[in-house]
Amino acid sequence: MLKSNSLIVEIGGSIRRISMEDFETAMNEGQAELLHQVAWGFPLKDATQTSPAWGMIGNIAAYNSYKAKVGRYLMDANGRAAKLHKNNSGVFADGTTLDETRGSVVVIAPRLYYLVQTDAETSIPYLWCSEFPISGHYLANADNGNRMVIGAYKGSLASGKLVSRSGVTFDTSAKTISAYFSAAQSFGANWGLKDYDCLRWFEIMCLSEAQGNANAQASLGQGVGGASGLSWDTVNASTVLKTTGLTKSLGDASGTVAIASGANADSTHVSVLGIEDWWNLQWEFVQGIFFGNSGNSGQDGDEVYIYKGNRLPSASELASHPDGEFRDLTRLTTNGYAKVMTKGEFFDVIATSLGGDSNVSWSDHFYGNTTGQVCLVGGSSNNGSGSGPLYVHSHLAWSISTSYIGARPAYYGPVTIVDGADL
Repeated sequence: MLKSNSLIVEIGGSIRRISMEDFETAMNEGQAELLHQVAWGFPLKDATQTSPAWGMIGNIAAYNSYKAKVGRYLMDANGRAAKLHKNNSGVFADGTTLDETRGSVVVIAPRLYYLVQTDAETSIPYLWCSEFPISGHYLANADNGNRMVIGAYKGSLASGKLVSRSGVTFDTSAKTISAYFSAAQSFGANWGLKDYDCLRWFEIMCLSEAQGNANAQASLGQGVGGASGLSWDTVNASTVLKTTGLTKSLGDASGTVAIASGANADSTHVSVLGIEDWWNLQWEFVQGIFFGNSGNSGQDGDEVYIYKGNRLPSASELASHPDGEFRDLTRLTTNGYAKVMTKGEFFDVIATSLGGDSNVSWSDHFYGNTTGQVCLVGGSSNNGSGSGPLYVHSHLAWSISTSYIGARPAYYGPVTIVDGADL
């Protein structure tokens, strides 16, 4: 829809026509009553409240409607995708036998609009989310800005191609972010790694599924490492703990699957709307973002650069700033639990102050210095309760390659939905 297009809406019992542009303006001018009708949201109390249980407000039915449209699909290299059964990701929704070697299992979601608005009386920022255009900002990485597409499972390699498939071991072959990106591109030209927008979208889904509790581990599941952590060497030596797709029986639902042996009592595989084991198992590279290095001329080391496009920055960009349009933030160069996030109009999830522990505020750790440039998220199994959807690690060089860092594919091109029988 263009800004010049119109919507028919009911306001105060009257049917009215309003342009998309005016609708967006009305939202941005603080029409709280309308937001409560078409959006769900959260008071972001990280600066004022130690408890991470901030609550969920607005139209919860609107979230349930959005959630019902999020689910696992099998997608081929060219963006043709068929829905998997909502209650069992082991079969197609149309009953066709599933052969995952024909593609990658992904989670597809509709475009999500968001608005961060500070209450004038309390000075508390609220994050509002909706399928309706409540602001000019939205999250969608594929299909010309209409859908979000993220790998359901941790990335594995099939003939050198980065894929998301169940029943295999995720990759621990110690590759750089550039090597993983090349492996994603080998699968298909519109494939890459999950990016910074995927990170923000996933955090919103975690907040939504946890009903406004920012402590995702306590609300949604500890992860394979459990609260006390589990040695990465133990995990890396275990085929069982590295096997993907153990949440297939959950389908599109959020939930956990117990680990029979070889882990802690509270260790679980965690799925959030079909996205499995984001935290507390293996770090994952993130594209679309990199950090400054104090060793580079023109960089102090506290920079955060956020850019668009399915690509990685060149060497010259890493030494200065992204080419083209980009946003820049400031990162902390110390370590600790994230107390306050940047937020702002873009809902930026980069910590601006530290403090507390795994049960305070965002409840995820942050790790930084003045030289590391690559962005990692989630935490590995030995990080335990410090892990989480927003555990951001910015301490390591762009060239880092080690077994405890992997990658999750994402798709950035056009999407065509087909039946399982036609894929």
